[in-house]
Amino acid sequence: MGSSLPARALWTGAFLILISTLAIMVAGFTPTALIPGALGLVIALMGIWADKTPAQRPLAMKIALGLAVLGMLGSLGSVPDFITLVGGGNVERPVATMAQFATLFICLGFVIRWFVESRRKAQP
Repeated sequence: MGSSLPARALWTGAFLILISTLAIMVAGFTPTALIPGALGLVIALMGIWADKTPAQRPLAMKIALGLAVLGMLGSLGSVPDFITLVGGGNVERPVATMAQFATLFICLGFVIRWFVESRRKAQP
């Protein structure tokens, strides 16, 4: 891939698909377990699109950024339950909590990297 940001979008997508796959393997199939995978698939496709069509790279990466932000916002509710799990407590759906928290963490990493690369390109 030409630029590192499209490659990061592809890797972000791959990790989200992996989270979804692991959640399904551990807890069984639920429609909500598909959410990280679907999100990851679209983010990965944006990375591929950005790499294959350089003229549309900014649009594809902004779409990937928007999806990652939505993934973060949708996963914020997992933070209190994740803290409970880390503290040794019990939650109703521990696998879902861990999958949501992993989604938050992975999407946050992509968003931070997007802003770092954007700042770097804006520097003279």
